Amino acid sequence: MKGQSIILLALSSCLWTDGAFIASTQQSFSQKTALAMAGFGAKKGTGGKNKMKTLKPKQQWDRYGDYAKKSKNVEVGVRVLGEDEAEWLSVGFVNTKENKDEDLSLAVSRQRSIIADHAKRLHPLSISAKDKIEWGYKLDESWITAEAVNEFPKNFEKDIGFEGIGDPKSGFYCYYKEGKILSMNTGNAPANAESSD
Repeated sequence: MKGQSIILLALSSCLWTDGAFIASTQQSFSQKTALAMAGFGAKKGTGGKNKMKTLKPKQQWDRYGDYAKKSKNVEVGVRVLGEDEAEWLSVGFVNTKENKDEDLSLAVSRQRSIIADHAKRLHPLSISAKDKIEWGYKLDESWITAEAVNEFPKNFEKDIGFEGIGDPKSGFYCYYKEGKILSMNTGNAPANAESSD
């Protein structure tokens, strides 16, 4: 008899729990529907904007090397905003697959995070983490400011490249063999690994 009453008690509590669960679900069905769609597998909206992929320095450096012999390699730099007579600080070079001057501003703008990071690495006394900077490129011995735009042709990053001035302290943009630096871009002209053999 004791066994039957325990089973009966357990069965009645399950039905009561299920009944309460069903009742609470029916009462707030419209409220829970919106929540279910917002999480657990539902895609989050981006507000209609395409999110740009984060560029990788090594990947852009490889692309720069692919286009270096066929295209114009243009010097890029940054300068600190808000300072009187701020000088342009050379950071490296950019190029484009199509070798068009009108693509240079977009190439600098698309790679501005890589350029800014490398500028802070190369010029730590001139650029602090809090400084606002502007990007530019040098054509015909004069600096041209690149606009900071966020809309680019599809897969544009695959048609552009960046090579920074070599930084032996961090190892960025240096060619190594057996743990020793073979060559690096010193800021005078683009470097490549074959030039120092």
